[in-house]
Amino acid sequence: MKKHYMIADVHGMCGGVFAALKTIDKLISANPGKTIYVLHELVHNTTVTRELESRNVRFIDSPDELPQESIALIGAHGVSAAVEAQLRSRASHLADATCPLVKKLQDIAASLTDKDQLVIFGKPGHPEVVGTAGHSTAEKTYIVSNEADIAALPELSAPVFVSQTTVDAKKSEKAMQLLIDRFPQIRCTPGVCDASKKRQSAVIELAKRCPVVIIAGSAHSSNACRLREIAEIHGAKAFRVDNADELPEAELANCELVGLSSGASTPESVLEKIIIRLQGMGFSA
Repeated sequence: MKKHYMIADVHGMCGGVFAALKTIDKLISANPGKTIYVLHELVHNTTVTRELESRNVRFIDSPDELPQESIALIGAHGVSAAVEAQLRSRASHLADATCPLVKKLQDIAASLTDKDQLVIFGKPGHPEVVGTAGHSTAEKTYIVSNEADIAALPELSAPVFVSQTTVDAKKSEKAMQLLIDRFPQIRCTPGVCDASKKRQSAVIELAKRCPVVIIAGSAHSSNACRLREIAEIHGAKAFRVDNADELPEAELANCELVGLSSGASTPESVLEKIIIRLQGMGFSA
């Protein structure tokens, strides 16, 4: 039996992640021997986090953990205005690696009046959603993640809609349409980034051809989890793996064609190691 793997046309790190890595590389190079502090994570990938930890980067859970007069960095998902102010009050230098598209959503939230209501479509508790909501100057901010949440919204006089950049684009569009149907006066700025849309579209095509799809990405990576869900919705048996050691070898034993993709925060080296493991199992391009 001939066994092959197929790689999604569009996959892997997006421009925002590359920019964040470039920012922290510059900080490390400019401050030899000094610890660089990052709130939470730079990006949602354990391989990236471990590699940075080996380079004297420390990840903290709260601004209170940041030593006075230290060097700090805001990660790609951004933070609330209050958290940014806390970091600035303690750091001697604060760099900002917030994704430009996330920054755009923050700016929209910060431009609202006390007569507006902000509706964010996304995952409650996700750093990007928390950060965007934390810039809101609207009368009230609502976070919705499904149709039931939208149906439960009160009557809104001046709603404004944005969405998390890494959610399923089709679900975001459906949520927006439901909101338009209910609130015709709503102002909408779809937030799903072009990189996420392209990766999602590529995975759909992959799932149409491959009975099994492997997504390389960490469990807490929203965009990697969406890719796995989308592959499954479109007929493939899909698995998200953090690295080559997590490959579902039993599922692959009798598989003739496996599709491969990776999340927007996953280094290409992770996918390369997965390919090497697959080649060892008899798969070829």
